[in-house]
Amino acid sequence: MHKIKWLVIPLSFLLLTACNKDNDEATNVPNDAPTQLENETTAGGNGTNVTNTPAANAPFNFTHFSLDVDYSDTQSFEAEYENEESGVEASIGDDVNGEKLDGNAAYDKLEPIFKSFTFDAATAEVDVIAEVMKAFDLADNYQKLELDIRFSDGTEKEYHAQK
Repeated sequence: MHKIKWLVIPLSFLLLTACNKDNDEATNVPNDAPTQLENETTAGGNGTNVTNTPAANAPFNFTHFSLDVDYSDTQSFEAEYENEESGVEASIGDDVNGEKLDGNAAYDKLEPIFKSFTFDAATAEVDVIAEVMKAFDLADNYQKLELDIRFSDGTEKEYHAQK
């Protein structure tokens, strides 16, 4: 009986780990999407020495996209996308329209929006915000907007707006 106990405990942990998959993990992403690992730096993570550059035909020019638009204390719009070596995570939370998407469903909605983006790390903040708001078809009567993007070249940008 003592031997069975030592076998059951590790198997239980293995089962719990296997069942603990993120709901926002997307599996239907292109193989050439740039990942965070490709953009890790060799200079202590300061973003200056990129070790790998993503393929020129990668679907987006960023590996991380986080948008949070607050309309009131109870209504907001959030879109999250992160592509790391461990996989792609995507989610959309839209309190205004009562929509919540995770994983493949969120990625499927985000992909055409992301492909429509024409900005890069050098684009002016006001132009990036305007393009993102238009692409997501969001009303401009927000109280606060926060946008964080990690571009494929390793550049990280934060964009903020308040009304």
